[in-house]
Parts: sequence; structure tokens; C-alpha cells
Amino acid sequence: MLNSIYSKMPKKFFVVGVINAIFGYSVGILNYFLFFELIGIIGVGIINNILAITLAFILFKKFVFKTINTNWILEYIRSYLVYGIQAIMGIFILWLCITVLKLNIYFSQALSMITAVFISYTSHKKFTFKI
Repeated sequence: MLNSIYSKMPKKFFVVGVINAIFGYSVGILNYFLFFELIGIIGVGIINNILAITLAFILFKKFVFKTINTNWILEYIRSYLVYGIQAIMGIFILWLCITVLKLNIYFSQALSMITAVFISYTSHKKFTFKI
């Protein structure tokens, strides 16, 4: 099943996805150390998602789906709908891993990000950018 999903993804989607993953992981770790004591893991997760969704939207729009003459605000809102479900899942996974399972932030953040890969491409192609 994974081979089928990955074989249909354009290489640009994969490259942008890697950039997004590195950014998201790095910002997630940084924000954890900066803000965890102040706002807890859910607050950190919310900040991380706002930053990561915005960068992902810009990169996917400009380099992968290349939509022009479209309502970018509507596309941005759609990207939040796509990532909203992923964000809720990711924040839940962070909470579960750190609070309940007592796993470290490095593994927890990586596991949280992996959940986003499986539905991102299809959701953006068929909903966010409608190509």
C-alpha cells in the first residue's frame, strides 16, 4: 500500500515534504524547549502547527501544485482543514507519547509527523488546490 501511495507522488511533492518535515521537526523541538513550561505540550503543538501549515501551504502552492489565478485565501483555509485533522492527530500523539507513555520528545515528534504523510498528498491534490 505504501509503495502505491509513494509511486504516485511527484518528486517535487516529496522534496517539499522533506523540507517541511525538517522544518516541522526542528521547530517542534525548539518550541518544546522554549515554551513547554509556559504553555504545555498542547500549546506547543498548536504553535508548531500554525508555523508548519503556513510554510507547507506556501511551498506546495508555489513549487508543487503551482496554482495561479486562484483564490489563495480560500486555498489557505482549505489547507487548514486538511492539516486540521492531521494537527489534532499529531497533538494527540504528542500528548499520548509524552504524558501517558513517557516517551522522549524526539521520538514523539517524529511519530507525530509521520501521521501527516499518509493523507497529505491526496488531500491537497483533490481538495486544497483542486488540480
